[in-house]
Amino acid sequence: MSAPLAYRFDHLHVFCSDVDATERWFVEGLGATLVERRHARGVRTSELQLGGAQLLIRGAREGEQLAPAGARHFGADHFGLRVLDVDATVAELRRRGVRIEVEPWDFGPTLRIAFVKGPDDVRIELVQTKEPLPDPTPEDGALGGPQ
Repeated sequence: MSAPLAYRFDHLHVFCSDVDATERWFVEGLGATLVERRHARGVRTSELQLGGAQLLIRGAREGEQLAPAGARHFGADHFGLRVLDVDATVAELRRRGVRIEVEPWDFGPTLRIAFVKGPDDVRIELVQTKEPLPDPTPEDGALGGPQ
């Protein structure tokens, strides 16, 4: 019998065409916290905290050929952030100038969701549960909670 596998989410790495603009969008638009700026293998990387998770953003390395943002494709499509109130979160993000891709709507009886679109067409789903699950706290970086 093989040993059980144990995982814990570590980070999300976003490649971007403009590190400064992308960092600013996540910090000013979504409320991420800048942890550190550093150079890794010849390219600047920004480490952010968002919703309790590590988010790394970087541009292309010399000689690295990254496809431009565009049509949806197979592979990762978006990442989701749990929020306390999706409608209040969307209203605040709109006030901050964040592009709302899909307005809030009920995705079945237990979820209300919306989508925002960031630099380089990064899609982020905002998820509100309608059942008694442990919700994030504002201290975890949750949007839409008490300020």
